[in-house]
Amino acid sequence: MKENVLQLQVESALLQDRLTQDFGIEVLDSNGVITLRGMVPNRKVREQAEAVAREVAGVTTVINELDVV
Repeated sequence: MKENVLQLQVESALLQDRLTQDFGIEVLDSNGVITLRGMVPNRKVREQAEAVAREVAGVTTVINELDVV
């Protein structure tokens, strides 16, 4: 699957955020609809990842499929 600019921008934002940078969150983009997948340690990180993704210009919707383990 080809990565696009928006997907890369969201991935970069997650890597720059102190709370989300260490979890290798998978980012998928479908015309501005961002899906987050992966495993995070708690709800705070899950919610932060969604908030970070929403702040990226061009993101219209965030589907948060992150599992808390």
